[in-house]
Amino acid sequence: MAIRGTYNTRQRQAILDYLDVHTDRYASVDCVFEALRSQGVEIGRSTIYRTLETLAGEGMASKVVAPRGEVALYRLVNRDEENAGQLVCVECGRVSTIGCAAFQEFSHHVSTEHGFAIDLSRTVLYGRCPLCAKGKVAAHA
Repeated sequence: MAIRGTYNTRQRQAILDYLDVHTDRYASVDCVFEALRSQGVEIGRSTIYRTLETLAGEGMASKVVAPRGEVALYRLVNRDEENAGQLVCVECGRVSTIGCAAFQEFSHHVSTEHGFAIDLSRTVLYGRCPLCAKGKVAAHA
């Protein structure tokens, strides 16, 4: 996958490739940095940060604040998830979507009753996935 409207260097392609393989989780700049360096990719944290910010600005990546608020996290946007919220596990980091009717109804209620239009593609709920809630983190980590 190439970045639209930007010069696609090997470093930028390496970042995209990393995100493409890890679509089920958000990643921090440091996480991407460590993974790429371990693969022998010569890249700096600032390059990763600028690339991730560019991707987020173009709508190709989603950016959220980590559950404890310490860092920004990024993942590629799946176009099939545009009208769905995201559930992020605070234990294992796994991401799943929530596009059920109840969520859509909640969004409609907020819009009609409170005049606030929720951007479902940017709605993130933090909690524990079923496996982590049962203490079975190692089973799917």
